[in-house]
Amino acid sequence: MLLTIWVIAGPAGCGKTTVAEYVSKTLEAPFVEGDSLHSPENIRKMAANDPLTDEDREPWLKSIVPACIQAAGLHSTGTKSHNCVVTCSSLRHRYRNIIRDAARHERDHRGLSVHVRFIYLTADEETLLARVHRRENHYMKESMVFSQVKLQELPSVSEQIDSLIINVTGKTPEQVNAAALKAINELKTS
Repeated sequence: MLLTIWVIAGPAGCGKTTVAEYVSKTLEAPFVEGDSLHSPENIRKMAANDPLTDEDREPWLKSIVPACIQAAGLHSTGTKSHNCVVTCSSLRHRYRNIIRDAARHERDHRGLSVHVRFIYLTADEETLLARVHRRENHYMKESMVFSQVKLQELPSVSEQIDSLIINVTGKTPEQVNAAALKAINELKTS
């Protein structure tokens, strides 16, 4: 049984959910909204414009792979290939490694072959702020964009085996969606 988890990553306002919904529909794969996996405490902190610490994030990051396995309905080994699409900011190399380690854990302990691939969306701060400003009824406020931009580490050269970066600044949603599908096709062959 093979599960490929497509993590649509990047800071607040980059379009993770829009791209993830499109990719999910195109791949006919379940979609997990990563924000829904945050603890109530994390959501309260972010709503109060209090940036999360690494300790706050770790349980959330570790929950990504199991949530995708559950969404894909995988419980045993076999030969069928599955996909799952999830949104998760994955702002730092360390955070992406926590998700990769969770996938390795599932391979080692459940016999599932789990591959994680990151499509990292990025944009200039002005674009991110404008997009977050337009949101209604979301706990992530404009001030949180600053902390996320400061915190982010784009995927490095060593991560290019399972990660691609898409700059969404000045692009339409259709252009970003097309770039995401191209990135998926490139990462499928890696």
